[in-house]
Amino acid sequence: MYSKCFGYLLKKLFRIICMAISRMCSSESDRNNKVCAYAFKAFQYEKIVPVLGSKIPFPRSGHRIGADSSNFYSFGGYNPLARDEVEHHEDDDFWVQSYPLFQELWKFNFASKQWTRFRNSETLPMELASNALVLHRNILMVYLCVYGGTGSPFGIRCSNQLYVCKVNDENGLMVEVNTTGQLPLPLYGQALIFHNDYLYTIGGTTGLSYTCDIHRLNIKTMNWEIVYVCNGQGEYEPKGRYRHEVGFDGRNIYVLGGGTTEEAYDFQYIPSFDIEKYTWFRQKTVRDNSKVLSRFPGARRCHGAVQISYDAGVQVFITGGHDGENIFHDLWRLDLISYRWTCPRLAGCRSRRTSTRRLCRRRAGSTSSAATTASTRMCAEATTSTRPGCASRSWSEMCWEAVLFYCPHINGCRSEDLIDIGLPRHFVQRLGNGEPSKVAN
Repeated sequence: MYSKCFGYLLKKLFRIICMAISRMCSSESDRNNKVCAYAFKAFQYEKIVPVLGSKIPFPRSGHRIGADSSNFYSFGGYNPLARDEVEHHEDDDFWVQSYPLFQELWKFNFASKQWTRFRNSETLPMELASNALVLHRNILMVYLCVYGGTGSPFGIRCSNQLYVCKVNDENGLMVEVNTTGQLPLPLYGQALIFHNDYLYTIGGTTGLSYTCDIHRLNIKTMNWEIVYVCNGQGEYEPKGRYRHEVGFDGRNIYVLGGGTTEEAYDFQYIPSFDIEKYTWFRQKTVRDNSKVLSRFPGARRCHGAVQISYDAGVQVFITGGHDGENIFHDLWRLDLISYRWTCPRLAGCRSRRTSTRRLCRRRAGSTSSAATTASTRMCAEATTSTRPGCASRSWSEMCWEAVLFYCPHINGCRSEDLIDIGLPRHFVQRLGNGEPSKVAN
């Protein structure tokens, strides 16, 4: 009874707030359009289309993304099919000089549905494909950390340098960080984890050889340390690999998939590393008992992965990727307590595979990157489209999503006016319409 009353009052509140915003933001034509009711849908893929007329990145592969509650950020990438577009970008020196790579950093705002290209191309590294990227927040600001990567042709030029960038400043420079100690080899296709002031890097390739070595960088001292070198001595040392993903439960690193140019690795037994004991072990996983075509995710590399924490533990989601022959269009969830794989029913995933032979013209989309927001929205990007699937959502986040649904032009309103009608300040900040923190309470 209580939940029904609360839901009713919540719906009434939506309509009151949205009507006020609509009077400020909507055009006459918008008022005449019929609006469908908002409904929260868990594990539902939704294609988000950028607003008409806005600039969008050119389709690409090998890029990396990170996300916060307001935006997601796309760095670098590669597309050999962009040759015909070069002449249309002759006024952009960085676009022409970096071809077929993209010396670019973009952000996509969830509220306005607009792309914005950062004005810092001259400071970006030239290793722009298959980097490892972490977006993390401290007390002062948000940093985008980019590590490793390769140029074109792949493997000829690799990197073991770390770069940082303030993503809350569109003019912010991407700065190379000076480090000391026992640096990892220059590689690409690594995976990163940030934990307790350490940045861990796992695996990668030079283009010829593959590794699953682990190094870590002390962020306070900027000194690299060797954590573990796979030399064949340990019983459960994994095969070397690149374009894998990792999960982390606070103690153990779980290496998910990846492979070489010749093969891809599966997910039934997961190579795992205990960062306290400095030992590798093999974690057996439990199959999905529901009636799906596959009980475990198919072996793959170049997939996307995110993880969310909840009261009982951590869950990891993987999506997309390929095995060298097939492209995957599925979504899987791994619980790091029960180690059970689940293919969420509402995601429409059936481990569907599409032959790369039939998609030769779309090969730039055969790799994907994924990130999760603070509100547990998963964003997967293969080319220029975003496909957010809701994993779970707090009431406040659902309210904000409903406001954006009913009032798509809210980003055209003044921050002061939105705060005056009762929208929380931290949500208004996501629109990027100025600094509402300067507005008096």
